[in-house]
Amino acid sequence: MSIEVERLNFAYRTRPVLRDVSFHAGEGQLLAVLGPNGAGKTTLFRCILGILKRYQGRILIDGAEAHSLPARELARRVAYIPQLHEQAPSYSVLEMVQMGTAHAVSSFSAPKEKETAAALAAMERLGIMGLAEQSFSRLSGGEQQLVLIARALAQQSRTLVMDEPTASLDYGNQILVLEHARALAQEGYTVVLSTHNPQHALSYADVVLALLDGSIAAFGPPAEVMDAALLFRLYGVRAAFVRTGCGVLIAPAEKGGEAGV
Repeated sequence: MSIEVERLNFAYRTRPVLRDVSFHAGEGQLLAVLGPNGAGKTTLFRCILGILKRYQGRILIDGAEAHSLPARELARRVAYIPQLHEQAPSYSVLEMVQMGTAHAVSSFSAPKEKETAAALAAMERLGIMGLAEQSFSRLSGGEQQLVLIARALAQQSRTLVMDEPTASLDYGNQILVLEHARALAQEGYTVVLSTHNPQHALSYADVVLALLDGSIAAFGPPAEVMDAALLFRLYGVRAAFVRTGCGVLIAPAEKGGEAGV
């Protein structure tokens, strides 16, 4: 599976939000979307997911135009993993994961044996089988995020769109979720995730898409496009890229001034 975006433009009435955005995310790649608040990340995701249809340009999901696909077919191709919210539903974990199979059954049918098997397999894949009967609302933030990823896997789509999956998680759970996201890409999924942490993009992504004011500021492998000048342009923060035995680490300095090296 793949996502290909060609010369995408979108405006809310007269306010342009995306301007001439083009990129490709292929099978087995983790693409991280960076950019400050208001850069257009959420709007981009809403266009890919078929929520916003009045855009100019093309969005191809495995070669098919996204806005021409029926909702069930689009759900078969792309699964969405949202941010966590404080008002968590009180369904059991198994029920939450089974919701990922809804596109495969009619509106009036309960999940059948095949759909339940898909849900259980997804939970097994993420190591959360022991949570099956627990209430989703009583889980930790990290556990809830893994349940949402399992729900997406149960959908059996090969493209995963993750909206800031590490937001509001503690450090350990951030790493846990990112490790799972990278492992899924290595298994052949196409993973597109947004993040406010440049270190996440540098350490885990195969490709980085940096947005600024709705336009592409950089696109390519993180080692090639991420540098102090880009971070200063995006966030107005000086930073040093420090090589260590554990890889390159980003060390921020004071806000403002010139970009560091």
